[in-house]
Amino acid sequence: MNVTHYLNRPYRQAWTHDEDQESFRLFQQQVGLSEITAKILWLRNIRSLEDYRRLMLESRELSDPEQLPDLTKAVTFLENIRRDHKSIRVYGDYDADGVSATALMYQGLVWAGFPSVDYYIPNRFDEGYGLSSDAVVQAAAEGIDVLITVDCGSSSQEAADLAAQYGIDLIITDHHGLPPVLPRARALVNPERMNEPNRFSGVGVALQLLRALLHDDVPPWAYAVAAIGTVADIVPLTGDNRLIVQRGLQALDMGACPGVSALLGERIKPGQRIHVDDLGFFVGPHLNAAGRMGDATPAVGLLLASRKEDAEPLAALLREKNQVRRDIEQEVLRGALAQLASYDQRGLPPFVVLAGDEWHHGVIGIVASRIKDLVKRPVAIIGWEQDEGKGSARSVPGFHLLNHLAKHRDVFLKLGGHRGACGFSLVRQDPYELSLRFSRSLPEELLTQQFVDKTVDLRIKAEDLTPQVMDEFKALEPFGHGFERPQFAVVGTLDSLRLMGQDKQHVAMTLEDTTVRVVGFNQGDVASSFLVGMPIEFIGELVPNFFQGREEYQWRIHKLVNARALDLKWRSYTQWDVAPSTVSGRIIYVVNSTREQHRMAKDLGAVSWNHHWDYGTRLVQEEKLRARSTISVVVNQWGLWPEIRHWAHHIIWLSPPANQQCLAMAASLLDVEGMMWVDPRLSPDPVILKAKRLVPHRQTLARLWRARQQGFKPLIIGGRVFEELGLEAGVSGQTRRDLHESPSYQRAHTKWQEILASWQKPVIEWAKD
Repeated sequence: MNVTHYLNRPYRQAWTHDEDQESFRLFQQQVGLSEITAKILWLRNIRSLEDYRRLMLESRELSDPEQLPDLTKAVTFLENIRRDHKSIRVYGDYDADGVSATALMYQGLVWAGFPSVDYYIPNRFDEGYGLSSDAVVQAAAEGIDVLITVDCGSSSQEAADLAAQYGIDLIITDHHGLPPVLPRARALVNPERMNEPNRFSGVGVALQLLRALLHDDVPPWAYAVAAIGTVADIVPLTGDNRLIVQRGLQALDMGACPGVSALLGERIKPGQRIHVDDLGFFVGPHLNAAGRMGDATPAVGLLLASRKEDAEPLAALLREKNQVRRDIEQEVLRGALAQLASYDQRGLPPFVVLAGDEWHHGVIGIVASRIKDLVKRPVAIIGWEQDEGKGSARSVPGFHLLNHLAKHRDVFLKLGGHRGACGFSLVRQDPYELSLRFSRSLPEELLTQQFVDKTVDLRIKAEDLTPQVMDEFKALEPFGHGFERPQFAVVGTLDSLRLMGQDKQHVAMTLEDTTVRVVGFNQGDVASSFLVGMPIEFIGELVPNFFQGREEYQWRIHKLVNARALDLKWRSYTQWDVAPSTVSGRIIYVVNSTREQHRMAKDLGAVSWNHHWDYGTRLVQEEKLRARSTISVVVNQWGLWPEIRHWAHHIIWLSPPANQQCLAMAASLLDVEGMMWVDPRLSPDPVILKAKRLVPHRQTLARLWRARQQGFKPLIIGGRVFEELGLEAGVSGQTRRDLHESPSYQRAHTKWQEILASWQKPVIEWAKD
């Protein structure tokens, strides 16, 4: 709805009046939590006292390992051969999950008394993913009797057959999707074989096997290592996985894994706890970096180190490899974004495939994930080497990527993975044609997902975050995939502001009536124009922060919702006159309606900025604009504006601005030496008429409600107001509600009053007030 764009609320709230209020109140009473925390749990489908106790009962046991298919067979076989002194090789994978699983299985077999155990990690570039035939031949030549795969093997039929020919016993432990024909093995331990799979990571499956082999006498180190792979592989942090991570974090806090302590170094201060984010955004990427650059063996060595001193050189090596990885990643990302921009001329497909020559295979998975986050669609990135290529794909929530790509098996030479990520190889072909092919069979709900606003759990006032709520949040840790950290829209009044960083690119703020700090990374440019005492709103999350020797929660900003509307720098940029005909460079023309926008764009040969574009298309268009030194864009002031701060050389108003906020919004796009042109003689009548149609004031809402009750739903511009009030069309006897209970109406009412007050005098006067 246009009113949504005008009110500039780029999010929707998950908690609505559609929730069963009576059942919720009963649930809140049973668990004895604040309304905010109870709502967060309710939205995560925890809706009974039993659900809550199951979530919070940290002392409960993991599920019985023998529930996993073939696990008992694997343990029985290993126990039978232990006394025969047979040599065992643990065959792993080069990502953080595979590295963790390799270290865990190797150390577990040593603990279990097997006298001859080693491990092997394939090279990503020379051997690729999975158990290879060459690795089997090498194992046979070196006298290996038993191969145990971890985090791989389910799709290695050829290698499994070869192992049988060489007389090598094979045990497969894995969690990836299964092929139509399973490989031959003594045991194939994979939760995907269950009717209702337990969503373990690869290291989670390895842990279950060791629990059975060691009769559940598993040292804390094992849980520490298992937690790393569980978090890094982004499996749901529910059920067994949640308990694994809880125990693992406790073990890491006690220093159970010296290698991780060495890697974290000064990142963790004395007395500071290790959190999921430390594993997911620091430890995991550093372990991954070794494999991405070729040889993951140092990462296994780091986890197996028994002393911190022994681990320090390996930690330094991983830091070095991670920096190299980041540099290469940025290079590939730039190429992928350039190709993404070129796609827009033909239409951005619902499934995006991008490809380039010699794009480093070690980073294409990360780049796929980053592009996926930008365009909110499944994304595959391919690196070509002559006539063939290797690719990595990443999924979006609710979409089983492997099942979808398996419908197109004829495209691939190899394909493996799971619901969230896939790897593959294929012969060279046009990536855009692949995009179209993979897009044709997407489910309907995925085709519309990229158009959905960002969802927050709740919209709250800053002062609502009481010490009780923060204590309750602390008890709910760890958050992660499947039990996501809550996202909030927070409103408050600015109390103080400090810019941070070498280039003042970050910001720290405090708000009135609360002691919780607010930090925003790469938000300094936006926040630099804020004034103490002004209202602000942001989308963010509550995260633990270690400050002055103690841990406390702080707000981490993702997006400042109404930031541009608070920028008052436009005053010094504005010329109150008709723009000269000689202006050139990057020009934005501002009009009052979509019809004017299309007409002006056609007349000027300019880009018509479409506020109905989905999020991904807008990003692509913004990248194209940034790359141009001379271009004209036509914007409808009532729609979403491009977010390209300090870009335009000139902004020319062909319609009067609706209010000071629109002027501020435009000025935020100006280059530091740019100029904005406003003709003070322009008539305000079209703006006021437009405001009457778009802004849902009381009289308009009354007429629209009567129309809705009669079934004219397409007429409802203020539909969000009615939704927030819990009013349903066609239902009689509903309780009267105060319009001011709706956040959308409150904003609309304020905007309407501003517009009316502004246009009681000429634009040149009210704009300069």
